[in-house]
Amino acid sequence: MASVTSGLISSASLLPSSTIGRLVATTTGSNCCSLLSPSTELLYRRARRRNNAASARKLVVRAARTESKGVTLGSRAPDFELEEPLTGNMWKLEDFESYPALLVMFICNHCPFVKHLKKDIVKLTNFYMKKGLGVVAISSNSVVTHPQDGPVLMAEDAKNFNYPFPYLYDHSQDVARDYGAVCTPEFYLFKKV
Repeated sequence: MASVTSGLISSASLLPSSTIGRLVATTTGSNCCSLLSPSTELLYRRARRRNNAASARKLVVRAARTESKGVTLGSRAPDFELEEPLTGNMWKLEDFESYPALLVMFICNHCPFVKHLKKDIVKLTNFYMKKGLGVVAISSNSVVTHPQDGPVLMAEDAKNFNYPFPYLYDHSQDVARDYGAVCTPEFYLFKKV
């Protein structure tokens, strides 16, 4: 794979507008595992206006503010070699060499925003994989801090949602570092040329 066309999928020529709206809304912002920060902020403001009285309840949003670095536009996709918990197969970047483009998604099981998008991610990837897009998903969360993101539960998730793409586990988090991925969901689209 040769170059990244966009750090995030937001190209109108690639996605239907309804899908772009959903993905862009969930992939912009700077909150780790809460990339719906514009919507979350809007909910917070509405709740504050509604409950301005002294006895009002507050909506508290707790998320780590972490800026996504991402790979530089025009750069080559970083290499990886990771295991797919569902099948036990090892996947490398070169396994996707035959595709004209590759979508690399950083997702995990526990993230509420990924949970919200799982059906749409499957629908989107099914649609574009039929048109020749290579797709891979990677989970880089530590099982120490997030046991629900471990390989056994990843395999269950891939099976339950019928993921049409390999869902790989990055136990060392080296691949996430190479891509500059710090949040979920995070999408990278690379073209071959």
